[in-house]
Amino acid sequence: MSNSLFSRLFAPLLCVGVGLGGLFVVAGCSNGGKTALQGEATYGGEPIPLGTITFTPQGDGFRAIQTITDGKFDIPAKHGVAPGAYTVTVEGYNEAPADDPDQVADKMFPDYSTSYTVEAGVPIVIDVPLAE
Repeated sequence: MSNSLFSRLFAPLLCVGVGLGGLFVVAGCSNGGKTALQGEATYGGEPIPLGTITFTPQGDGFRAIQTITDGKFDIPAKHGVAPGAYTVTVEGYNEAPADDPDQVADKMFPDYSTSYTVEAGVPIVIDVPLAE
């Protein structure tokens, strides 16, 4: 096979392959359309001392869950969700006394769920209403 035949047949394929390889490397470094989830979780306007917050998509997608500490949560983009409609579930607990490691934290309220639309770059505030 002559050099010119090789160049005409395989050089374009090699360029496409290298180009696609670069594309895959770039795509692999992206967050796949996910956004960071940062914000506050309160109960009757007061920070929830300890708990969890879960974002479950109302359609296709992935769920994200994170702990709440002193009323704050922070989920980095690589573990976040795509913008859209979610059911947000909050669990809240009073912290157990530090001097009694056998005591379990008390649940503050029944699990609370609400609909929420996640928008990229917008801080999230979820306030669990006081039980009536």
